[in-house]
Parts: sequence; C-alpha cells; structure tokens
Amino acid sequence: MKKILCPTDFSETANNAIAYAAKLCQKLSAELTLFNVQSVFSLPPDEVIKGSYLATELVREKLDSLSYQVMEVYKISCTYEVEASNQNMETLIANRGIGYDLILMGTNGADDYYQFFFGSRSYEVAKKSSVPVLLVPTRYLYQDIALSAYAFDYEGELEVPMIQMTDWITITKSKVIVVQIKDHYTREAELSSKQVVERTKLRNNSIDLLFDTVYSDDVGQAIHDYVTNSKVDVLALCSIHHSFITTLFQKSVINKLTATADYPILVFHK
Repeated sequence: MKKILCPTDFSETANNAIAYAAKLCQKLSAELTLFNVQSVFSLPPDEVIKGSYLATELVREKLDSLSYQVMEVYKISCTYEVEASNQNMETLIANRGIGYDLILMGTNGADDYYQFFFGSRSYEVAKKSSVPVLLVPTRYLYQDIALSAYAFDYEGELEVPMIQMTDWITITKSKVIVVQIKDHYTREAELSSKQVVERTKLRNNSIDLLFDTVYSDDVGQAIHDYVTNSKVDVLALCSIHHSFITTLFQKSVINKLTATADYPILVFHK
C-alpha cells in the first residue's frame, strides 16, 4: 500500500481520520493525499466560475496549512487536492480514489454505520469505487493492526472472496480470522462450510488464515462481541455480500449497539 486518499471537511471526525491515516502511512511507508470537495450547486449560474475559484482558493489555504502540519508531525509525504464541482460528491471521491490503494474516511458513530450500508455518502463511495474503504470512528485512536476479523457467511459459497483481503493481510502483516455467524447448527451446513474453508485455504496457501464459527440468533451482537472480546483491531466486510451486511446492520441491531462504532471497519469489494 503506497497511496491513501483521505477526504476531509475539516470536522473533528475528519481530523481524527487524518491522524489515523497519517500514522498508518508511517507504518506502511505510504503517501497521504487530503481531498476536499466544494459543491457549487447553491451558486447562481453567472457566479459559478467566480464562486468555484473563491471556494477552492479558501479551502486550498486551509489544506496547505493542514498538510504542512501533517508532514511536520508525522514525517510523511502529504499532498492535497480540492475540487469545486456540481457533480455528485460521492462519485467525485470514488473517481478520485482510482489509482489509490485505500480510501480512509471518518465516521461519527453507530448510526453512521447503518447509514453507510443503506445509502449514505460513505456507502455510495464504496459502491462506486473499486478501492477498499476504511471507516474510522471519531474517537478511535490509531493502533497497530495486529488482528483483523473478516465476517462472512460462506455457507453455499464456492469460496470466500479474498483478493483485496489478501492485499490487506500482506501489507499490514496482520493475522486474519474469517468469522461465520450462524443462527443454529446443522450437519449439512457444517459440511458445506468445511468445503468452502478447504477451497479457500488451498487457493490462498501463501497466507495464514484462521476460521471460526459462532452460533447466535443475533448476528450484529455476536459480531460485536466477537470483535470486542477477541481484541480485534479492524472488522472487515465484503461489499458483494450485501445480504449479510444488511442482516448485520439492520436498524433494530444498530439501536441496541451504540458501542459498535468503537473500532474501524474495512469494506472491500472482491
């Protein structure tokens, strides 16, 4: 991982994400780019050009100062980009992410995770981007990524999607546990899952994968408890398995799990 894109609106949440991204860049010897989008939807047609210029120049000054502080404090390469546009902000961020290895975004809390998977800005970015997205909660401070839990219901699948997860493992040198949450045990499901595990291990024999199964009728609570009790540093989810994500982050679960958003969530796509 050599290049990380970190969108910012200069909020507390965004500033915390920048600090996390900077420390991750330190760890990975990566380059950081800060990115801000200024909307021109509210400008009259005859002021769009002038308004775009003023908007970008004012923000550019703030980003210039912020990127300098990042370089001074963290001793990493930090550049910035700003764009004023009437295009959809999520599309702009996703398109700008092309050529980067990771998009890192801040999040306010558990409700944002629900919104993420049900049409929020972050979810739209993830849907439109081919780049993995890492969500970092407002008050989460960076710590080395030693253990990632990859939640995936692989019953009935040919194998577990691992292309971008393998990159994550290689770059962060973290251990990964693939966690399956089932509401009840059946012998048929156990045999099917074992076949998926064997195929996945065979295809990914260069990395050390661990597999675990937890039985619970409350998927969201089970995942949260697993991440918390196992001292997991990052929860990973694959966006192509949207039915499982939907189950995990349905609104009734989020209402009960106000503490869910105290660890980062990595969303990847293949």
